[in-house]
Amino acid sequence: MRIVVGDDHPLYLDAVSEQLSRFFPNAEILRSVTFPGVLDHLNAGMADLVLLDYSMPGCVKAGGVRRVVAAAAGAPVVVMSGVASAEDVLDCLKAGAQGFLPKALEGAVFMAAVSVVVNGGTYVPIEIMTDQRFSTAELLCPETVPGAGAIVDLSLRETTMLELLVGGATNKEIARHLGLEEVTIKFYFTRLFRKLGVKNRAQAAVAAISAGLTRQN
Repeated sequence: MRIVVGDDHPLYLDAVSEQLSRFFPNAEILRSVTFPGVLDHLNAGMADLVLLDYSMPGCVKAGGVRRVVAAAAGAPVVVMSGVASAEDVLDCLKAGAQGFLPKALEGAVFMAAVSVVVNGGTYVPIEIMTDQRFSTAELLCPETVPGAGAIVDLSLRETTMLELLVGGATNKEIARHLGLEEVTIKFYFTRLFRKLGVKNRAQAAVAAISAGLTRQN
């Protein structure tokens, strides 16, 4: 698992990295204190999760989030901020972010929120959810995420996973074939299902065959 974290405050960057290392002990965590550095990490290789400071120099708020979402190529992007207005949260979700985390969250709550995103959900602070100016549907509607439910470009690894799935392989067998842990395969499938706009393995197999995404069609 490859995680990219960007924050221009070194102490907070250290704290987030430590929490992620405890929660994902086998993850490779790539850090940057600059916005261009975050993009460099994403352009250098496929990421599985991105955490981005909303206020870091160069991010330019929602515009920067949109650039990171594009560079992440389907990996969930979580925005972190010391100040979270309802407008900012909505702008980030419309830009493609899968979550908005206030920096004041305690460590356990922070990681619980990250877990929600990793498992395919969207995390929004409760104070934003209860803001009467915005409906729950407006904040969490999947149509706010560019490409949601559409067939998008898949990596070689994702195509291989789909081919093995269509061939009837279990997660354990796919993990063995790719030299990865089974829990990692489950995480990758969660992201892959979101890319394809499906909810389970059966729907993913049908979508893959129908769209000609594997050689087993």
